[in-house]
Amino acid sequence: MHKTAIPLLFACLANSASADWTAEWQGVWQHPEPIHSPASVDVARSATGHVLAALAVGHHGFNHAALVRFAADGTFDWLREAVSGETIGMSALGDGSRAAIVDGSGADGARIQVRAYDLASGELAWSDTTRVGRFGGGAHRTATASNSDLLVRASDGGDLVVLRYSADGTPLADWRWSSGQALASADDILALPDGGAMVAGRGAAIGGGYLTVRFAADGAVVFTDREDGELGNPLGSPRLAAVSDGIVVAGAPESRFGVFKAQVWKLSADGARVWTHALPNPAGDFGSLDTVGIATRDDDVFVTLAGNPADGFRLVRLDGADGAVLHDAQGGVGGMPTTLVQATNGRFLVGGFDFIDSSGHVGARIAEFDAEGAPCRASANLGLHGGVAAAGDGDGWLTLGNGAWIDGVGSEALVARYDAAAPCERGETVFTNGFDATPAGAPQARRAL
Repeated sequence: MHKTAIPLLFACLANSASADWTAEWQGVWQHPEPIHSPASVDVARSATGHVLAALAVGHHGFNHAALVRFAADGTFDWLREAVSGETIGMSALGDGSRAAIVDGSGADGARIQVRAYDLASGELAWSDTTRVGRFGGGAHRTATASNSDLLVRASDGGDLVVLRYSADGTPLADWRWSSGQALASADDILALPDGGAMVAGRGAAIGGGYLTVRFAADGAVVFTDREDGELGNPLGSPRLAAVSDGIVVAGAPESRFGVFKAQVWKLSADGARVWTHALPNPAGDFGSLDTVGIATRDDDVFVTLAGNPADGFRLVRLDGADGAVLHDAQGGVGGMPTTLVQATNGRFLVGGFDFIDSSGHVGARIAEFDAEGAPCRASANLGLHGGVAAAGDGDGWLTLGNGAWIDGVGSEALVARYDAAAPCERGETVFTNGFDATPAGAPQARRAL
């Protein structure tokens, strides 16, 4: 495929939103308590064909980590929950017949709890509360290793840590790397085909930089990397994705103007820096721009950015070889994107939210892009009040969120499935100049989406 950079161009989609893009089905949980309040954590299709939803559920003054199983058509099957910390993650185990729910708090020394459930019966298969560490927010909180071990990213003071369990629940030795700083956070984890893993995190808020470490399958440190940006202050959470010849990392260090400055950098398999690029910002140097999702396809890099809500749900495609911007597309809905996922057919889905009234209430939004990064469809009518979790479901999409708040009841957790097979109605693509740091007089090439 021929790749042509598009400097100085911003692709704005007209006529992309489709009011007819409705869910194939929607499922509603059944919670045993009459008053409850869920928050979406993760959603996935299991190897057994069920739909799994991880939720943080508030009731009786406590937070609970919940695993909900729906049938393939969205019919509610069962719910399992336990009192938990405020941060929750979910991963498949072994052959996919079990799933682990991990929770903990962001405080150092906090207990990390792991509960594994049999997906056929819903019974607790095993649990462990022996590990402690700082289990914070960020992107992926857990991962499944190539040998089916459960990997949990955490931090301990200035150490980035991978807590490990076999699929049957046996605690395994930690993988650990000391940053040399008093405090660091682990924000994303990526399991690698060789049995190892990558962990990306942040050092101290002032001058600590972005920290990345690659562990081999035996826990040995293969390499480490640090990215400071302009001031060394890591603001947005880092995110990881793999390409055939290395790793790409996205983050938003503080700029010299005191705002988030989104950028991406690529590391080779041995840790050598291949390229580093700031991402195009329509608001210029004084506008804040964060990276909220990253994915790869054919070794190119796709990044979702959050800046001015009026800029909409953007997907920027970078050439994996040199980091050049190939195109920058807007998905037809406004608001703040929060997640990026990919289906097996190569399409992308950006999920997020926008304000829906003057009282501060927010509604979920989704925007679909084809495998090249061009806009397809969008929907602002999900019926979800709040954010949205999403996952690629074969050649379709799963979404998870909560319905409208009802006084005296709370809100309900809803899961839905959308197709990803309909033709892309891209509409008219319009390019406008304004915000790439290409030198004046440099040649400009356009590629229509």
